[in-house]
Amino acid sequence: MLAVGLLFAPGAAQATTTAGKPVAWGCGGVGAWGQCSVPSGLSGVTAIAAGNYYSLALKSDGTVVAWGCGLLGVQGACNVPSDLSGVTRIAAGGDYALALKADGTLVAWGKNCSDVYTDFGQCNVPSSLSGVTAIAAGFAQSLAVKSDGTVVAWGCGTASGFSSDYGQCDVPAGLSGVTAVAAGYFHSLALKSDGTVVAWGCAIDNVGQCSVPNGLSGVTAIAAADAHSLALKSDGTVVAWGCGGGTDNGQCSVPNGLSGVTAISAGLHHSVALVELTNQTITFGPLANKTYGDPDFSMSATASSGLAVSFAASGNCTVSGVTVHLTGAGSCTVTASQPGDANYNPATAVSRTFAIAKADQSLSFDSLANKTYGDPDFSISGAASSALAISFAPSGNCTVSGAVVHLTGAGSCTITASQGGNANYNSAPDVSQTFAIVTASQTISFGPLANKTYGAPDFGVSATASSGLPVSFSANGNCTMSAAAVHLTGAGSCTVTASQAGDANYKAAPDVSRSFSVAPAPCRVPNVVGRGVATAKLAIARRHCRTGKVGYAHSSKRKRGIVLSQSRRPGRVLPARSKIDLVVSRGRRR
Repeated sequence: MLAVGLLFAPGAAQATTTAGKPVAWGCGGVGAWGQCSVPSGLSGVTAIAAGNYYSLALKSDGTVVAWGCGLLGVQGACNVPSDLSGVTRIAAGGDYALALKADGTLVAWGKNCSDVYTDFGQCNVPSSLSGVTAIAAGFAQSLAVKSDGTVVAWGCGTASGFSSDYGQCDVPAGLSGVTAVAAGYFHSLALKSDGTVVAWGCAIDNVGQCSVPNGLSGVTAIAAADAHSLALKSDGTVVAWGCGGGTDNGQCSVPNGLSGVTAISAGLHHSVALVELTNQTITFGPLANKTYGDPDFSMSATASSGLAVSFAASGNCTVSGVTVHLTGAGSCTVTASQPGDANYNPATAVSRTFAIAKADQSLSFDSLANKTYGDPDFSISGAASSALAISFAPSGNCTVSGAVVHLTGAGSCTITASQGGNANYNSAPDVSQTFAIVTASQTISFGPLANKTYGAPDFGVSATASSGLPVSFSANGNCTMSAAAVHLTGAGSCTVTASQAGDANYKAAPDVSRSFSVAPAPCRVPNVVGRGVATAKLAIARRHCRTGKVGYAHSSKRKRGIVLSQSRRPGRVLPARSKIDLVVSRGRRR
């Protein structure tokens, strides 16, 4: 009998014209058998019912869904006939279920319909029953409301010597005006058209489930289970009673704030309510346009339900909580959403799009120091406030390769720094820096010149300028210059001056002078014997010698005026201007 005690619990059904999703509560302690675990995604439900270990849902397409049945492997009531369709009403008994079809027929299924211990006739629908408008299934009894407002009950029989009659099949005499019924384990309920509730049964195990609260009115739906009863009022709230005598598993504890209920059902240890969700709207004002680089900013939106609103972003931005971060120029769309809850439908998402303008940028490029032509190449640097790479362009007497400047001449150089922008930044205003390039100094390298002797052949001189420019020469003293050739004009000294006048890039170099002495030429004694005296004197002079004493003597061999002899032997080299004495013929003696 322990199994019977666990199984015997009633349920009820209630239909609605509004599709929604079921909400279940209870299932505490030993009452958790899966009947409170509403299938994920179940929707479009128009009626619900709760049995001992299972729950039923009637969908708008006329099909039935069942869940639970976990205790002791009892599955009968969850095995909905595969061909069942066109259902308009459902009812959940202990371990059996009823379905009222659109054609007015009733279908029953479940363990109670065939088990020798639990078949009390509750599945034996009276053959003459017609005009049914509502049904209910308990553990041992089934109820039907007819179109004339009366109630028909069947079941409550005996199985295996066990009587299930607790008065729940004893419909009160004269009961009329009934619009709905509910069947519990030990009792039955009827809802009258005036919004009041009538209960009967409870011959044993009366724990308050037959004690309809005084003054209860405005009821639109009822449900009955083992130890409790439920009533749905016209204002969408639920009233529960019973649960006494240690039978409280939370099934009478209606959730605080539960409202908008359109249907109810009662199970052995739980209750189920179908909530008609309320629509909600989102208020989300427009967002101002931004510029890339603007700081993160917060936004706000509210839902008419008072529920929290979440945000998602697309485009050139991200969202963290209520804070927007700009990731680039372009546009950003922020969508405010509210997914709803047990009382509210999801709100229609609201999107706000704003433009993100390109950011301006500026360049930092410091002034450049003046240079001197010939200075080595040097590097320059600058920076853009955007951190983008900048480029340099030259004009004037310079070139630029990357960030390295090369001077091409004296004068001036202008370097222009540029940053052309990108998808997020506008072009930066160019920044130019100009510096002077002064002419370079130069020096002349001109080595000393060796002393010379007058009469030496012309010789060349050379000098170089550090600039590489050509050097010119000038001479003074006993010499002359022809280009770079020195010609000695006499004994004494010669000064040669090297000069470089400079050009557009170089200053004039300091002159460099080199002096050398020109020694007199030695006397190279000529042979003047046999020459006329005048010719002899000229030849002596040309040999850098001087004519000494000139004597005369008669000669039979030489004509008058011819040199007969000289005092210095021809070919001798004597000091410059050495004297050579001559003897000149007087002719024949007469």
